Amino acid sequence: MENSQPKLDPVMLKKISPKYKEILPKSPTSMAINLIATSILIFGFTVIKRYNISDVESAVFAMVSLALPIIILEYFFLKTYKRPSTGLNFTIKNATDTKRITIKIIGLYGTIGFAALIYWLFPIYRTDFYDNYWIFIKYIALILLVGGIPYFILLDKYLVEPSDGFWHFGMMLLGRWKEINTKIIRQHVLGWVVKLFFLPLMFCFLIENLNYIKTTDFFTAMGFFPSLYDYMYNLIFTIDLVFAGVGYLMTMKIFDSQVRTAEPTVLGWIVAIGCYQPFWNFFYGNYFNYDNNFYWGDLWSNIHPVYVIWGVTILLLLFIYVWATITFGIRFSNLTNRGILTNGPYRFCMHPAYVSKNLSWWLISVPFISQASPWEAVRLSTLLLLFNIIYYFRAITEERHLSQDPNYVKYGLAMNERSVFRGLYRIFPFLKYNPEKYLKQLEDYSEFTVPKVAGAVRENA
Repeated sequence: MENSQPKLDPVMLKKISPKYKEILPKSPTSMAINLIATSILIFGFTVIKRYNISDVESAVFAMVSLALPIIILEYFFLKTYKRPSTGLNFTIKNATDTKRITIKIIGLYGTIGFAALIYWLFPIYRTDFYDNYWIFIKYIALILLVGGIPYFILLDKYLVEPSDGFWHFGMMLLGRWKEINTKIIRQHVLGWVVKLFFLPLMFCFLIENLNYIKTTDFFTAMGFFPSLYDYMYNLIFTIDLVFAGVGYLMTMKIFDSQVRTAEPTVLGWIVAIGCYQPFWNFFYGNYFNYDNNFYWGDLWSNIHPVYVIWGVTILLLLFIYVWATITFGIRFSNLTNRGILTNGPYRFCMHPAYVSKNLSWWLISVPFISQASPWEAVRLSTLLLLFNIIYYFRAITEERHLSQDPNYVKYGLAMNERSVFRGLYRIFPFLKYNPEKYLKQLEDYSEFTVPKVAGAVRENA
């Protein structure tokens, strides 16, 4: 499928009016819906604790208690299935093409086989850590193998472009090389690699966090601030993990939660997956060990008022972090574009999760205070600063990738005027969003832009 959509036009970007630059595009998610679902999820935690639901079942129960309300509420109030971004049009009805549907099913089965090959090949997936994931993934594989058939039959009737990634992957497996689009196949594979890498991590970490909730009483923790801090810290990341697990599972056009594009560059992948296990153990242990086993609690344990204020500040930063995750709804995912968020904390700055998380690490690890010597404090602070720079590269590679989407260009330009950090742009101009610097870098990937950029710019000029 060739796409004749125009590339980002620097001339048109310069003609955008100041008024337009402050207008935020509409977000694909609803904060109200996501908060309702989060409330139901927290109630679900009490059910998991009350009935001591076992490991795999507790994680599944948590994800269902989050995903189902969002899906139902978005269906009735947002009508996401009607959005042009789904690639579906229910006013048309394609003639049933058994051959095309069969090729898609071959593509689906081939993709599942590719996933099985990845998990079989790498030794890390044979460790005990992933045992619960294998119990879970067997059911997911069965659902895909059986449910994929009616899903493809139904959606094929309403797809504006029926020859999707599964079709191209199926054609590749059939050896029909002259009829495939390698860029679409590459994006299809990258989108699945994102799932294959992150879903096992999120699912297994979620089980660990849920076990903490099952064995810890919130009301008892309330009576002692260190215990309350530990509970809230765990709760925040448990909510984060549920949203992440749901996000990596629910990549479906019918919900407008499909992967639109995946990060196309090696640098983008390296700086992202390097921050997660198993790579993080290597990088942190050998290069970025900045905490020296001395934390904020050790520093302020004897000064209770400061201890409480410091701990509350950390929790507030982590609240912003999980608020950013909640904003995604069922669309959370690293290294992909699944719709440009402009609500929640994204209304106030770009990359709110990165900003809040990186600030929290300074307060948690206090590298600037060392028991050894001032020079050790300088060394540890430098290590954390270098790690912060890794996140800076995560941010700019995300910007480069997402700038394929004209809505992100609009969003970034609006943030230049609206962001709470806009004053910093005068001091550090490299922090300011500038889509023109991404123009040449995006030329190889312009086939995957969503609506026409130049047209979108003209409409709002």
